[in-house]
Amino acid sequence: MKYLLKMVSLLVLSSLFTSTIRADGFDEVQEWRRRTRLPLFKEDPKMTQFALKKARYRAERDLQNNHKGPRPPKGWKEGTGEAKPFWGWLTCEMECDFQFVGAGMCVGKNGLRYMVFVGRGGSGRPLISRHNIPTYDTSYLTPNPPKVK
Repeated sequence: MKYLLKMVSLLVLSSLFTSTIRADGFDEVQEWRRRTRLPLFKEDPKMTQFALKKARYRAERDLQNNHKGPRPPKGWKEGTGEAKPFWGWLTCEMECDFQFVGAGMCVGKNGLRYMVFVGRGGSGRPLISRHNIPTYDTSYLTPNPPKVK
């Protein structure tokens, strides 16, 4: 019985310290929201799929400082960005009052992370000033992002 209790305890503890490694960037967006003391989002898998596709498109073509590429469906707002990993997640719209979001990133040949954020549900109103967006190194949450070859 004592042995069984120890085994169950170890299993419970190991499950607490085991996390799923994601490569889309959603965890980074959530961590940025936590640190900024903004409400967390609910992930929409279709939005994440779109964001990953567009991030790859932008990385393959080195499309910086723009929203070129596949257009989001009507009613979705989009933010794009590119930066070195130490800047963490860096797109516009992540500070808004959306309810459902998706996030995706892909590393280009130049080493920049091409990030795409899409959101829906809510007014799209920023909850903090866009002129004072803090940056946090959240890249450790996406240790193996997809890369362009």
